[in-house]
Amino acid sequence: MDEWDAPRGNRLSDSIAAIARLFPHAVAEVADETGESRLSVDFDLLRQELSGELVEGTRERYGLEWPGKRAAALCATTPPTARLREVEDESVDRASTGNVFIAGDNLEALKLLRQTHAGAVKLIYIDPPYNTRNDFVYNDDFGPSHSAWLSMMYPRLLLARDLLTDDGVGFVSIDGNEVAQLKLLLAEVFGARNVVATIVWVSNLKGRQISGGGPAGTHEYILCFARNADAVTRFRGSASDLHALMPAVYRRAGYAPKYDAKGPYVTKNELYNTNSRFNERTAPTMVFRIHYHPGTGEVRVTDIDDDTEFEGFLTALPHPNHRPGLRWHAWRWSRARVLADRDELEFDVSGGTLRIRTKVRDVDGMTLKDVVIGPSTMSGQRDLDDLGMHHLFDSPKPVALLRTLVAVTTSNDDLVLDFFAGSGTTAQAVMEQNVDDGGHRRFLLVQLDERTSPRSDAAAAGFATIADVTAERMRRAGDRLRSRSARGHVDTGFRMFRLEQH
Repeated sequence: MDEWDAPRGNRLSDSIAAIARLFPHAVAEVADETGESRLSVDFDLLRQELSGELVEGTRERYGLEWPGKRAAALCATTPPTARLREVEDESVDRASTGNVFIAGDNLEALKLLRQTHAGAVKLIYIDPPYNTRNDFVYNDDFGPSHSAWLSMMYPRLLLARDLLTDDGVGFVSIDGNEVAQLKLLLAEVFGARNVVATIVWVSNLKGRQISGGGPAGTHEYILCFARNADAVTRFRGSASDLHALMPAVYRRAGYAPKYDAKGPYVTKNELYNTNSRFNERTAPTMVFRIHYHPGTGEVRVTDIDDDTEFEGFLTALPHPNHRPGLRWHAWRWSRARVLADRDELEFDVSGGTLRIRTKVRDVDGMTLKDVVIGPSTMSGQRDLDDLGMHHLFDSPKPVALLRTLVAVTTSNDDLVLDFFAGSGTTAQAVMEQNVDDGGHRRFLLVQLDERTSPRSDAAAAGFATIADVTAERMRRAGDRLRSRSARGHVDTGFRMFRLEQH
């Protein structure tokens, strides 16, 4: 059948799926005339995305709505009104560094970055204001309370989406005040299936005493989103590092390393699939005999019903299946892979019995869990104290927390973006991780050039703006790392830019 003759329903659903991949916030569940839910395109939002103009129109749809939403979306499509001006005398190693710090409004900065860094950012981490006070810095004149916060975040997330690589991920720190709204907002911008996880960070195990009823608060949240969840791999980190940081959450590695011609490995699981639902009926091509010669290392495979014996070979049958009417579990590997990658299998001969295990080369690897206990709000403050910046910033995030996120999601020369840079923890975390594993990651930070409070310790120390505190933290952290690094040159510099109006 020619593609032009394809049933309309398939073509329509394929078209909607294609639009959803490009503009996930313009596709939502709607009720048809029978009351059944289906995916449909919000053409008002789609036209607005494509036209750059404010499009009026209302319709009932599943999603997060608030006063000022359409105007907020329009902010992401209007051209930037500012430009970047490099401040050379505030930069560090500007001729050789790959790091960048921008002082100014992050909405304008993101618009400019979309022109130069679209699809280039592997990791985004942000710690936005939590909307817990009336003097909300980023109110953008959209409306009060939750609406103002959502209208502030919406265009910035829309722009951030365009900056991520296809396998890129983002993390947003948030407390309980806006976590529900944020999760819905991320689902709208990135698509519900691309909201990957909700990580609980126990930031104050002692508990914050509250004036009203209920329990003492001990935790915040870190919501994880992706540009394309299908392209995201597991968040793998060092088991020894995770155990050292969070011994209550991660055990020490329980498998002794072994060695072969390729290097160290551990064995954890046998080759057969432990799930009995994979068997000779559901996966017939994965049920066969494996023959191994202990002297030569040769491997052969035959059909499960072929009882041919080969001289000098031992035979491994699939694991017995105890479900009624079934005989075997399937193998986890195909015949072709068993023959091609036999060096990644361990053939254990004991008492004339052959057992086959898969080798794991990631000897120290462990998958990050969705609870973080260890790095605390107090340890974030100690990080600044160690740099001689005591009480210059309220509630800075711990370097160890950010290093963990950087370590499990990035490598090599990946780019890390933080457009609510605050005290600059993300920059220090990237530099420290590079020192630890020899990576060449780069950071790109943006911080509003907000004036420090006249009565603050930061103002008393001579810092005119929060961005000045951020830059000084990066300089001091870089100086300390250069003096301690045993790996040779590590990029601890940054180019400093300020936003200015055309």
